[in-house]
Amino acid sequence: MASVIGLVAVARNEAWSLVARMADGRFLALLAVSVLTNVGGLLLGMLSWRAVLDDLGPSIGLFGTARIFFCGLLGKFLPTPVFGLLAHVQLGAEYGATAGRMITTYVVSLGITMLTACLAALGIAPAVLGGNSWWLALPLLVLLCFVVRPGLIGAAVEHGARLFRRPPPTGRVSARAVRVSLGLALLSWFSAGLHLWVIVLALDGPAARSLPAAVGGFALATVAGTLTIVLPDGLGAREMVLVLSLSTVLPVTTAGAAAIVSRLVCTLAELGTAGVMILVTRSRRATPPIAARTTTDPLGGKTDVVPQPRS
Repeated sequence: MASVIGLVAVARNEAWSLVARMADGRFLALLAVSVLTNVGGLLLGMLSWRAVLDDLGPSIGLFGTARIFFCGLLGKFLPTPVFGLLAHVQLGAEYGATAGRMITTYVVSLGITMLTACLAALGIAPAVLGGNSWWLALPLLVLLCFVVRPGLIGAAVEHGARLFRRPPPTGRVSARAVRVSLGLALLSWFSAGLHLWVIVLALDGPAARSLPAAVGGFALATVAGTLTIVLPDGLGAREMVLVLSLSTVLPVTTAGAAAIVSRLVCTLAELGTAGVMILVTRSRRATPPIAARTTTDPLGGKTDVVPQPRS
């Protein structure tokens, strides 16, 4: 809360000029483009997640994937990621996906998302973190290992299952699925980061110099927000990192205004996309299959019926 108050205090000098600009057609047009680029990042993120999910079992179809992913996305607005995971498990069961499959997908995708975010943040990290940016080399080394030897992801998940005394997953993510997911995740960071760059342009920031600051800064800020699990969607923590990143190319007050607008754009894009996807997929829920097979839940207990894929 203190960080949010501080951010508002930093940006207060830009408040009236920002309100005045919102009446300008150019600003509104750029704001719409910003929302669309962020939506593009969300859709690419969903496809990255789907690459892992479909590799671990029968495809549940594009509509099923969208419904599970975006319902789970709403969990980020609560102060713990557990709610998003629970939504994935519960909704996945409607499409015959076992709890073990959904949890494995969640863990593997989260790892891929965080690792690719560190790669996207590499360009701006030295300016923001200074001498402490060396730690980004660690996740980048892990990312490189996963690109060369994708099977290490499955081994890491199995080790984590043993560590928490849970049965290991029944299957591993294939090398192709890992590489496809990594590529889509990188594209999603670039698309999502472009929304911040468009905001900077709307605030008359430098076009060329602000691009790496926006894309890398947004990725770094999202990592910081994700690690701050006690705050809903990293509220405050993410904005402070954005201000630090953008202040390398903008005045601090303008950077603060851009961070606030970014939060509004991201919230609008996430809630709007999730709402549309949930409405579109309501009539396409999984139905009991004519022919089904059972799979063993690696977390122990039930066997789930796998319905015919729906698209």
